[in-house]
Amino acid sequence: MLKTAYSPYWLILCIALGLVYAYVLYSRKKEPWTPVWNKVLFALRFLVVSIIGYLFLEPFLSIQKNTSEPFKIIFLWDDSESVHKSEKDLQNYWQNIKQLSNDLENEKGVDIPILDLEGNDLSEQDNIQNLRKISPLNTAIKNIGENFDKRLISEVILFSDGIYNQGISPDYYAFPFQLSTVGLGDTTAKKDVVLQQISYNKVAYEGNQFPIEADVLHTGFAGVTTKVILLQNGNVLSQKNVQFENEQGVTSIQFLVDAVETGFQDYKIQVEVLEDEFNTQNNSKNAYINIVAGKKNILLLAPYPHPDIKALAAAIDGNDNYDFTLAIDGISEDQIKNLEDYDLAILFHLPNINNSFDVEIRKLKNSEVPLWFVTDPKLNVRRHNELNESVNLVPSSESDQAFAVFNSNFDLFELSNEHKELLEDFPPVSMPFAKHNFHPLSKALFLKRVGNVYTEEPVFVFYNNNDIRQATLLIQDFRIWRMVEYLNTQKHEFFDDWVMKSIRYLTAKNQKDRFKVFPKKEAFADNEKIEFQVEIYNEVYDRIYGIPVQLEINSSKDSVFNYEFTPDRLKPDFIVGNLPGGIYKYKASATIQGKGFESSGQFVVEKFDMESQNLQANFNLLKRVADKNEGKFFYSNQISELQDYLNAKEYPRVLSGESETVPLTQNLIPYILIFLLVFGEWFIRRYFGSY
Repeated sequence: MLKTAYSPYWLILCIALGLVYAYVLYSRKKEPWTPVWNKVLFALRFLVVSIIGYLFLEPFLSIQKNTSEPFKIIFLWDDSESVHKSEKDLQNYWQNIKQLSNDLENEKGVDIPILDLEGNDLSEQDNIQNLRKISPLNTAIKNIGENFDKRLISEVILFSDGIYNQGISPDYYAFPFQLSTVGLGDTTAKKDVVLQQISYNKVAYEGNQFPIEADVLHTGFAGVTTKVILLQNGNVLSQKNVQFENEQGVTSIQFLVDAVETGFQDYKIQVEVLEDEFNTQNNSKNAYINIVAGKKNILLLAPYPHPDIKALAAAIDGNDNYDFTLAIDGISEDQIKNLEDYDLAILFHLPNINNSFDVEIRKLKNSEVPLWFVTDPKLNVRRHNELNESVNLVPSSESDQAFAVFNSNFDLFELSNEHKELLEDFPPVSMPFAKHNFHPLSKALFLKRVGNVYTEEPVFVFYNNNDIRQATLLIQDFRIWRMVEYLNTQKHEFFDDWVMKSIRYLTAKNQKDRFKVFPKKEAFADNEKIEFQVEIYNEVYDRIYGIPVQLEINSSKDSVFNYEFTPDRLKPDFIVGNLPGGIYKYKASATIQGKGFESSGQFVVEKFDMESQNLQANFNLLKRVADKNEGKFFYSNQISELQDYLNAKEYPRVLSGESETVPLTQNLIPYILIFLLVFGEWFIRRYFGSY
């Protein structure tokens, strides 16, 4: 269909222009040709002018193209190590899966990609290598809906042992396609002792005692006694005897440890290996704890009681490394100590129009105590904007029910991928409707999402001007996150994590060194690349580049790694690569404008071996996933039943259409037509002796 970029009414003007032009040229002059040829010339000039005018309307051809595509049956293969360690004759089973895929493609005309948990196509692989260190089943299934056209997905078949150790459970919600599952591995409970988890604070303060708690899961060892040992650098600090009373259960053991030496300390908890244990690789775990000097004092000021305060207080009070003071106007303001002794003040819904704690807030500001603002619509906006250097609030009493999402560009500290996923699934909370003004140096941890629309509007920001640090939380009713997280996971890990990491950042002291080299995280997994951030400044603290840097890394096992690199504007940081588990000390040196500078510190690499912790397949989970997504569950030896199930379904091709626009001005035909018309008019006039 021929259309134009402008209104079709402009076509009338083009026709009128052609008629007027031809009429002026051929109506009033006596020419040496007959009236019949005069009409022919009139028509030729009319067409030329009208067509040229029409081309100025940017005409285009709209072409509808219809295509038919085959349905897809997607085989999702769990390529984690736990499947490799528990499924017998895995390679023969892989060949059966490939044969099933080929048979269905030939008989039914469907497309069957075989994907691993990361979305890579395994269809061409003759042998399968299950080496993945994690099992993010929910994320892998969710990615299929994002990477494929859902209209073309007839069904997804998940081949897995049902063990997941990253992200939320895959039976948490239904997926937008039919999903069947095939159980791999062995569900039989083996005689085993598993150090299931160890719980500890990652930071402790020198001179204090801190707990390390171990949960030991035992199966098949009723009446047996074993030892749980706490070691540091190979030396036994403490050990406890544990008797397993029942055939299966979990026993908790707590050790109290003295924080003697500052810096990262490596503690290892080990359960003595028993005879006939099925898996001895899950009997020990390491705890890397950073011992620092002195506790931090946290003050929270509030004009009235509020449920959100209780959520914040629960996160802070649960950490023995902080002294927490809560002062509520008219109720407990006498709890406040010397204001200059506080390392952070949380101003909850302050400053307000009643000037609650106004004197204290002024003193905190003058003392350069870091401030964390938690806003609400009833703030004294003018006073707030005087105190807050990062956010200039726009007066508004309106609020929005919206979601919070993690900002992928945030680099001040890390939240785990599992916690980022949890945040995506939390219910909406109250956020400001107005668009506030943010300082260019502000960095947002959380952004606002309205429905399915991701915005760039910050709702939790941090600010650092090298003299003082501030944070602003523009969310109300965030206690809902803590409640929903506990409802889904029976833990408060995500809520406590973002609160405590925010406090740790705000209470850290700024350093005005001209040479800074530090790891981007305090703790890495041994399957992660170690990345260092490098900052070099001249005498007036302008950042400079092109200075060679020498880096020496020493492990606790006396291994030494030496590197040399030159940061530039495009690559200011340095990636070391993977390192084995342990505590590492580093020292970087550089010569800046003839002076030598050094920067040193510590970081931890944690051994990442989640796949060896649990080798008992969870078919009940796979059955729930299949039921929730209108699929079926099959055992691994039911490959023929799976083939019959898929053969019984019909897979019609999916018809889809798309409209393609072709600009007529980019086609030679109208220009050839204009040339022929102009040439014809010129030839006739020339033939009769005119121009």
